Amino acid sequence: MARKNAALHLASLCVLCAGYLLCQYVFFAVHGMKQWPACLFLLGLVVLGISFFTKKKWTPLVTSFSYPIAFAIGALFQTDGTDPGGGRTNSLWAIWTVVFVCAIVLSATGETVKKNRDIK
Repeated sequence: MARKNAALHLASLCVLCAGYLLCQYVFFAVHGMKQWPACLFLLGLVVLGISFFTKKKWTPLVTSFSYPIAFAIGALFQTDGTDPGGGRTNSLWAIWTVVFVCAIVLSATGETVKKNRDIK
């Protein structure tokens, strides 16, 4: 069981790292953000670490795959605008963050609810 948990989390880590490299470097021209992709990547690493020690099965998979999927959703639905001072704004970072965090929260909540139902 411990090997299966480790293999699942290692595979999830590889997917998360690949998603980070793609989003940070390959698609840099799309978003132009230097620090925010790394912040979301670190959040993903923290979630993977917690899910490893709590032996979650779905949370690491959802976390790792939702990083690039949330970026794609953000890129698809982004809007450009201007702030009251005349500066340029873009909503990609907010959409990316909300989708990524919601996916993590929903997967962790769903897995916890399922575990509690199995106990009863």
